[in-house]
Amino acid sequence: MAEADDALARRSAGPFPAAETFLRPAGQPAFCGWQRWAVLAAFALIVILRLPNAWTHGRFLDEEATVFLAYAWHFPWVEALFRPFAGYWNAAANASTVLAVQLIRGDLLTLERAPYFTMGVGLTFQLMPAALILTGKASWLASRPAVIAALLLIAIAPATEEVFYNVLHIQLHLALCAALILAFAVPEKKSVRFGYGGLLFLAPLSGLGAIVLLPLFLLRALADREPGRFFQAASLAAGSAVQLFIFLGSSTVRGQLLDIPSLAAAMFVRMILLPMFGPDYATIVGFGLADFDGFRSSLIWAFAAALVLLFGALLLFAMQRRDGAVWLLLSSFSITAMSLGGGMVGAYNSAFHVYAGERYNFLPVVLLGLTIVVIAAREQGRGKYVWRAICSWLILIGALNYPRPHSVFFANGPSWPTEVQKWRSDRRHPLAVWPRPWTADLSNESKPCSPPSQPVRKSNEPRYCESGWMKSFSK
Repeated sequence: MAEADDALARRSAGPFPAAETFLRPAGQPAFCGWQRWAVLAAFALIVILRLPNAWTHGRFLDEEATVFLAYAWHFPWVEALFRPFAGYWNAAANASTVLAVQLIRGDLLTLERAPYFTMGVGLTFQLMPAALILTGKASWLASRPAVIAALLLIAIAPATEEVFYNVLHIQLHLALCAALILAFAVPEKKSVRFGYGGLLFLAPLSGLGAIVLLPLFLLRALADREPGRFFQAASLAAGSAVQLFIFLGSSTVRGQLLDIPSLAAAMFVRMILLPMFGPDYATIVGFGLADFDGFRSSLIWAFAAALVLLFGALLLFAMQRRDGAVWLLLSSFSITAMSLGGGMVGAYNSAFHVYAGERYNFLPVVLLGLTIVVIAAREQGRGKYVWRAICSWLILIGALNYPRPHSVFFANGPSWPTEVQKWRSDRRHPLAVWPRPWTADLSNESKPCSPPSQPVRKSNEPRYCESGWMKSFSK
């Protein structure tokens, strides 16, 4: 496999007009040394400037403070660290907020600066997929335009601001890392192999998205018959086993299953319409589809059929070369089907609304975009210009929507230092977080939480308890 990648790298070109000056020698990344640091810094700057008010005011994103930080504030750190929430263990969110509370109580971090700590942790993990792309080994990674296009598609994907620099959604960036590792060649250095293994072990401990990729890792290991692939599959399997057999539980806010045509139509809205035409158009179509009684109109079937045809065509193109495109495509499809088919939190028809849980857009849109980048990087055939045009169009749509984050939820919010000042005058003051009207309880009074199996309608518990959190959505 590595030899095939190296041979392919000698004739690969980027998603824009090919030029030999854009290519590194076979087997080497597109950028090296200080160039990689410069590109990574540019990627970070683009990500940071997408939500400038978050850095100006200091932002906790809803459950970061209302659930995870508040629970770590009121309960012993060991209990807060290992508490599963909403049906699974989010190790990254638990550990980050527990550490923040311990730093505050040890006078190493002020409460006013606490959101910058979690934002910094979230940003660090958000940079990891970019770092993998800049250092990984695959045929298309020898093309500088392809690498730049991939980084841009990650940084400016439309309607994905919910996953930016917060510890709640570290799980999604780790799942993206897992998908990239699946698509890359196995590293030659043992230290890098173990680093990949560590990411694969951690990813399922923080969320369920990476677990969906386990069958794909096993399939590629069997296909390649390479020890490094089996090690990757074993690492992901070990983390998945811990999540599935120790922490995973049922949750009443999930499991609202869509029928197959409705699921396919919703996937078409989020995977195809959103990146191709932007959130405004996708919202109009999504609302129209959601209004059809029973989700079984002829239009639903038409969109479902369109998804099947497009996915089938993409799969045929992706399978033509052993450059990782097929694994990125299968990852996108699998994760989208899992999250929209039964993993969403919200109403039954929210799967059609691209602003109803932007986190469900991130991996589908980004992984599909990366698939197109890989296909576009192939030099052979007249169709390369079509794929490069599609890739350029996706970047253009992302750029046009880059300065237009969702104004109500993510573009603006309360100032955390101002809220802390009010709290210092009255310790019972609930601290407002992004987006309103959610608030964090950091009072001196701790209330016990009942098991999640208790009836939600009878709950009078604070929002840091799971029953109180679930009831807050029905108010």
